[in-house]
Amino acid sequence: MTEKIILYTIIGIAVSTALAFLTKATGKAVASDESGYFNLRMNKLYGIMGIVGSLFGLLFLIFLPLTAGVNDSGVWIGVILMLLIFWGTGIPCLMYYRNHRVTFGDNSIIATNVYGKVKEIKWSDISDIRFKALSGLLVLKTQNEQVKVHQHLVGLSKFV
Repeated sequence: MTEKIILYTIIGIAVSTALAFLTKATGKAVASDESGYFNLRMNKLYGIMGIVGSLFGLLFLIFLPLTAGVNDSGVWIGVILMLLIFWGTGIPCLMYYRNHRVTFGDNSIIATNVYGKVKEIKWSDISDIRFKALSGLLVLKTQNEQVKVHQHLVGLSKFV
């Protein structure tokens, strides 16, 4: 019983610390480049967690079948579950870190989504803005386009 309390306390502290770090970075001051645009990128913690999650998934894929005495379906179900957990969280974090960015100036917003697709909209064309709490995305809509901005972009307070 005591071990579970200690484990959940450590998990709670780790998650709270990570979220505090991510939230603090959104308020970080960003400077404009030579052309007057501000460039926002994802927090480095996303890249670190993406690499760590991907490596843990790879380690389970390699070592779990090797260390199991019998190579039966239970081992492979365990490998698949571990891959879903670690690659299912690590790969999206890594994709957000590598691809997602927002560049904005006085007239327009240029956003690159998690898949690397670039969209540009004008500030004056925005008709609706919504925040989706479950995904952590700020959705900016125009008549023809929709741009999603992640809540953990470094310097997001300047954008807002």
